[in-house]
Amino acid sequence: MTGLVGLAALTGSAVAQDESGTMIVLDGSGSMWGQIDGTPKIEIARDAIGTMLADWPTGRQLGLMAYGHRREGDCNDIETLMSLGPLDRDVVEAALNDITPRGKTPVGASVRAAAETVGNSGSVVVVTDGLENCGADLCALGEELAASSSGFTAHLIGFDVEDADGQLACLAEATGGRYMPASDASSLTGALQEISAPEPKGPLFVDEFDRAELGPEWTIEHPDPSGFIVDAGVLVTMTVEPGYMGDAKDQPNVFRWTGAKFPEGDWDLSADFTARMGEVQTLGGRRAIVQVGRHADVDNTISAYVYRQGNSNDDLWLRLRAMSGGTETRAEVEIAGDTRGYDLAQILRDFEEKGARLTISKRGRDYVGRLSLNGWTLQDGGPEVIETDPIQILRTRGDPALFAGTLGSEQTVAEFDRIEIVEVE
Repeated sequence: MTGLVGLAALTGSAVAQDESGTMIVLDGSGSMWGQIDGTPKIEIARDAIGTMLADWPTGRQLGLMAYGHRREGDCNDIETLMSLGPLDRDVVEAALNDITPRGKTPVGASVRAAAETVGNSGSVVVVTDGLENCGADLCALGEELAASSSGFTAHLIGFDVEDADGQLACLAEATGGRYMPASDASSLTGALQEISAPEPKGPLFVDEFDRAELGPEWTIEHPDPSGFIVDAGVLVTMTVEPGYMGDAKDQPNVFRWTGAKFPEGDWDLSADFTARMGEVQTLGGRRAIVQVGRHADVDNTISAYVYRQGNSNDDLWLRLRAMSGGTETRAEVEIAGDTRGYDLAQILRDFEEKGARLTISKRGRDYVGRLSLNGWTLQDGGPEVIETDPIQILRTRGDPALFAGTLGSEQTVAEFDRIEIVEVE
């Protein structure tokens, strides 16, 4: 496979240190015409870049490079399409649309050229559907760049590619960057959004439950002490009545963190958890639900949650549901199912043993639900981070809140070991 190296952009703290800018490198090699779910990879990459740039931070410089798009078999076919400067989305879109995949995959030479352009404190992120095929040693290149550039960082996204020898990951990690796999349009878009996200300021409020009782900073709606305990640094909660946070007005054991306050601007609310959501059954499983949200009452609530539907396909969903003034808005993405090549039994074990993080991200009036897996994936080669589409809410109110339960008679047990609110610039 000749390779798709798609992008280059920077995330998190590395981006925040980027004074010289970020270079996007789009592979124009022949394999970009390959298709995923009937769509050429070049089109998927263009759309993913466009989505990423929709939230590009004001003031961060951007450049665009491509390779393999002019000549076949030429490892020197590398071109700067847009020099570093303020973002002009129309210019970027026109440049992307003019790229016609043809040639080879000089990952190393492209990263070297991009590094020379962005300077010691700049950044590059490479997304590739293939491996280096022009002879570069990516591990050695990473070590060289790390030794010569104090602040340069390279991030790589492996798009529909198996990095069996670890060359892509080696280049990223040597420069202090990240390697992220992506298997389809959704996971590529999610990876790019994650790595280009603004740097959080750090948690405003954190609770790791390292005590014997919840204490005065927490309010429990309709408390039933038989269904929860704080023990060994975790809040353990289990089903006492069928339902979920935002369902019935008298739903027991909705945990509201009344001692924490949301900032006025953008924020992330996250909770780390493990959950026992039942076994695989022939005719569907337990209708388990784990939620993190902002909750005032059943008419004013928003939550991100993992939901096991318990139907004949035994689907698992990531959902974001909001009620504002009694009006419901919802976004959802199916994340697993027993009939589509998923090992549901292993997924359920991983939720119980390895755990995950649920997040609601607020950016302006847009809210997104996110599930981050702790070093595991739902399928081989799948993403570790899954997001819903955004929903738009004019305003939300209420306290940070947690809930775990079942939409049925069986019992779900969840252990929350951390909840935090992070203000995002």
